[in-house]
Amino acid sequence: MAATSGMRSVLLIALLAVTPLACGGEAGAGGPGGPGGPGGARGRRGPEAEALAVAVTTLAPATIERHYRGAGTLRALRAADLVALQPGVVLELKAEEGDSVAAGQLLARLDGRAYQLQAARDRLSAQNAAKELDRLEQLSGLLSREELDKQRYAAESALASAQVSRHQASQTTVSAPFAGTITRRHIDVGNLATTSKSLYTIADLSALDLELYVPEREASAVQAGAPAQIELQDGSTFEARVERRAPVVDPLTGTVKFVVRAHNFPAGAVPGAFARASLRVAVREAAPSVPRSAIVEVEGKPHVYVVEDGRARRRPVELGLVGEERAEIRGGVAEGAQIVVDAGTGIAEGMPVRAVAEGAAGAKGMPEGAGAKGQAAKDMPEGAGAGGQGTKDMPAGTAEQPAAEAKAAAKGQAAAPAPGGP
Repeated sequence: MAATSGMRSVLLIALLAVTPLACGGEAGAGGPGGPGGPGGARGRRGPEAEALAVAVTTLAPATIERHYRGAGTLRALRAADLVALQPGVVLELKAEEGDSVAAGQLLARLDGRAYQLQAARDRLSAQNAAKELDRLEQLSGLLSREELDKQRYAAESALASAQVSRHQASQTTVSAPFAGTITRRHIDVGNLATTSKSLYTIADLSALDLELYVPEREASAVQAGAPAQIELQDGSTFEARVERRAPVVDPLTGTVKFVVRAHNFPAGAVPGAFARASLRVAVREAAPSVPRSAIVEVEGKPHVYVVEDGRARRRPVELGLVGEERAEIRGGVAEGAQIVVDAGTGIAEGMPVRAVAEGAAGAKGMPEGAGAKGQAAKDMPEGAGAGGQGTKDMPAGTAEQPAAEAKAAAKGQAAAPAPGGP
């Protein structure tokens, strides 16, 4: 009976010794106050540790431009279809397609022998009528006034006919009306040229025009001389400027016709080529602005996010001129405010954020406290060791615990008596 009572006492003492370990464990390994417990490194990861890193900017003066994009067909500065003024057979052609010609240069010669013979006959008739008038005037005392007037009219009429015939005989050639380039030849030697059949097409290629039809709401802001950029199908671009605008609005399309003209252009820019154009509609110099990516619409109104006390705050703003890359801010945010550059990446009102400089590489999305040792340290909790991938997400204190236990175990093993020993 005494032995049984002693055994029960030993078991009770052992149970009381084990109970603190079962309830709280070691103080440094996972208790409420230990680093591994709720108050440890994992428990201390609050809003600051989870703050999203966002690139921020401030209001900065910049030149903002708004453009209108359209397309059309290039055409020469001026062009003309050349026809014969008098019918005749083509005897000689002096130019071919692609030739550059000067103003007044002979291009074609027609058979004009019939006109020349008629001009010679009319010249002779005019000379005879003039001689007859002189003879009658010498006999003015013997002739009536009526006879002299009749002969004077006949002489003047013959002279006029001779002049007409001479002019017709001179129109058996075709010359260039202006300096340009022959773009087409429509007839061959031996064909009959008529007043309704074109012989050549000539174009002045010293400049190229492009017609753009701008909507009425944008046309009022376009000024004469406004720059435009023209792009060809092969990707080459060149500069042009507004030459003139139509004085009326097309009631069917609601657009205004503008003509942009280019004086310097690549070899691929020729009349008839399809081209796209970007016309500058409005420009604002030194306007306080932010990137367009910083603007977000909420209920149809523009807003931006600013960083205040570590949180994103949405602010309504008043926009001015909105360009392709930047937007003018007329009001709503103070100068120097930290504005989130990319407002469309899941930013919400009151969200914890951490501001980083615009364009900072690798900073976006990195939690606060992350090390700079590479991927192994990414998302590593506060207090974790620096031993590499093996300590990733390891609570504080656990790195030293296995070594201490191993050391204690080794010490205890050395002190323990050998089996069967004294």
